[in-house]
Amino acid sequence: MKLWLQQYKSEGMGEITKIGLFDWSFMPNKHNPEKPRRRPNLRGWEILIDSSFQRNIYFLEVNTDTLHVFEAAGFALMGNKYAFEYKLEKDLFIKNEKSLLRMIS
Repeated sequence: MKLWLQQYKSEGMGEITKIGLFDWSFMPNKHNPEKPRRRPNLRGWEILIDSSFQRNIYFLEVNTDTLHVFEAAGFALMGNKYAFEYKLEKDLFIKNEKSLLRMIS
């Protein structure tokens, strides 16, 4: 997680308001039953800055080479939430361009 933060958020470290861990819960999808819906379950976090504009980052280590990162940014009830998968290759995280989750709240 430290390596990912250094690689992707080194310039904006002072803007992160909350950092923590999450895992996935899966719910049925009535439109496509073979592909259940993903929902992030926030497990624990640490508040770094108390601000009305949130920039939260949560991590899920799937295995030693795969990291899921869930980011939520914006004001309460109006912001963006998205999650991506990153693969570790030679001390660099490579982002999978297809998102795991994308929503506007």
